[in-house]
Amino acid sequence: MIYYDNHLHSQFSPDSRMSLGQAAETAAALDLGGISVTDHLDLDAPRSNDEFIFDIREQQSAIGSMREKYPGIKIFKGIEVGLQPGSIEKTRSFISGHNFDIIIASIHFIDGEDPYYGDYYNGKGYKEAYGRALEIMYRTAVEFKDFDVLGHFDYITRYAPYDVREIRYSEFGDRLDPLLNFLAKEGKAFEINTNTYRERNGHIPELDTAILKRFREFGGEALSLGSDAHDKIRIAENFKTYSEVALRCGFRYIVHFEERRPCYTAIS
Repeated sequence: MIYYDNHLHSQFSPDSRMSLGQAAETAAALDLGGISVTDHLDLDAPRSNDEFIFDIREQQSAIGSMREKYPGIKIFKGIEVGLQPGSIEKTRSFISGHNFDIIIASIHFIDGEDPYYGDYYNGKGYKEAYGRALEIMYRTAVEFKDFDVLGHFDYITRYAPYDVREIRYSEFGDRLDPLLNFLAKEGKAFEINTNTYRERNGHIPELDTAILKRFREFGGEALSLGSDAHDKIRIAENFKTYSEVALRCGFRYIVHFEERRPCYTAIS
């Protein structure tokens, strides 16, 4: 099977330790079909910083140069848009006039807090913390709408202090159903983000396959694989494992995007 890594970060993301050249060289060595460079755009980030803003033209020019240097690997122009209530119109305006192959919509900040630093979880049980994140994810996705892939739906669990480090359909089905139904009806892709399912603080979270099956029941067809790599050693990490999971859940294809158009690769 030919794999496409639809979610990775280059030097244009402040938290990345990987250059565009390293990403392209590694993808070529792994014999991938292509990579999507989806650097961070998060307007109104907490702690009053503008680190998660980059010059889109400069990034896309650099991607063009890499395409010439590595003609054997497809390198797609992408962006990961962080959504927050109150920032939707500014975000839409910021990216207007630019051509992308793929737009990922994600949630990184909730109610003015960055879960990475831990304050978001204070005074909340896991059900409240995770449920609120899913609520904001659905509301902002519907409002923004101009995206191709919903990124890491369970990002909120990565840095959580609780014993429960997964979002399970049995507990959050009432929050997940509107989101999954919206994605399916709009033809959006649901992301399996392999960065979530690796060890943190002695625990390896599991992807609840009931969520994938429910997305399929709603008519969802597009599943996207993304490593969320910020360094070269994680590109396409565990893609074979999760493509097999997708197949067992009733999906026959994995999707990537070229000029915002879905392209399907059969799982084999």
